[in-house]
Amino acid sequence: MGKKVWLGAAFFVSASALAGFFYANHHAEQLMAGHIERSNQQYLQLAEHGDMPPIHMSYSKLSANIITSSYKIQNLHIGIAGMGDLVTIGQVELIGLQRDGLPEDGAARLKDLKLAPQALASLPPELATYLGTLLMELSYQYKYKAKTGELSFQQELRVNHHFSLNYRFALTGVTDLWHFAEEVKQLTPEQQQQRSEHPDYLPDLMKKVGVIAIANGSVELENKAFLEQFFDQLAQAQITADYAGMQQQFTAALQQNPQIPEQISTPVLGFLKQPQRLKLSFQFRQPPSFSQMQDGSAMAGINTAEDFISFASLTLKANSN
Repeated sequence: MGKKVWLGAAFFVSASALAGFFYANHHAEQLMAGHIERSNQQYLQLAEHGDMPPIHMSYSKLSANIITSSYKIQNLHIGIAGMGDLVTIGQVELIGLQRDGLPEDGAARLKDLKLAPQALASLPPELATYLGTLLMELSYQYKYKAKTGELSFQQELRVNHHFSLNYRFALTGVTDLWHFAEEVKQLTPEQQQQRSEHPDYLPDLMKKVGVIAIANGSVELENKAFLEQFFDQLAQAQITADYAGMQQQFTAALQQNPQIPEQISTPVLGFLKQPQRLKLSFQFRQPPSFSQMQDGSAMAGINTAEDFISFASLTLKANSN
C-alpha cells in the first residue's frame, strides 16, 4: 500500500510540475504576443503624428520556453500598414529575455530573412528578382560582466551561405550605462517619455557613454563567389561596374596612393585579386574612451597611419585563417 501511495504522489508531483511548466510557457507567450501588439499600436500612433511610417508586424506562431528564457517567432512579416510586407523572416529566436532587469547574456537569431517584392519595387526587374532570391541569416549575441563592467558583443550576417560578414567588439567602463538602462527598463513607456524630456537626461546619458572605452575587436568578411555575382548583377542593371571593373579601379587607387601603409595595401590587394577572406583586428594597449575620441585627446601623438597601426595593434590579413 505504501508503495502505491509513493507512486501516486510521485506521479502527482510530476504531473503538477509539467502542468506548471506548460502554463508558465503559455503565460510567457501571451506576454510576448501582447508586446508585439502594443508595438504595432505604438507605431501606428507615431505614424498618425508623422513621426514614422506605420510599421506593422505579424506572425504565424509564437512559442516560449521559460527554462532557457527563449522565444521563437515563426514567419514574421514586417511591413507598412496598408502597403504590404517589406521583410519576411522564417524564424526569429530570442534568447535571454527577462521581464525584470537586463539579462547579462542575450542572443538573437534570424533565419531565412528575405526582402519582400514591395521593398524592391523601385529597382530594375532583373535586379529585384535576384535580390528577392537571397536568403539571409542574422545572429547577434552579447555578454556583460558586472564585476568588471565589460561588455562584449558580436554579430554575423550570412547570405545564401556564400557570404558572411561578422564583427565583435569588447567595451570597458559600461557599469554606469548598464545601471541606467536597467532603471529605464523598469519604467512604463509614459515614464520613459517623461524622463527623456527632462533637461538633465541627455547630458547625463552622454556622460555615462563618454567613460566607455573600446578595448579590442575584429571585423571579418568571407566570400564564396558572392561578391563577384553581386557586382555583375549591379552592372547588368547599369548601377556600377562589374566585379572585374571594380577590381581594376580599387587596385589602381591603392597602388597610386603612397600614403596607404603597406600593412593595409598588401592584404587588400591580395583580397581584390582573390576575394575569399579579409580580417581586420585590433587591440588597444590603452583603450581610448568615447569622450577622448570625441575631444581628440585619444589621438595625441598620432600623426601618421603607421602611428595609429602601432597604437591600436592593428592587423589586416587576407585569405588566411
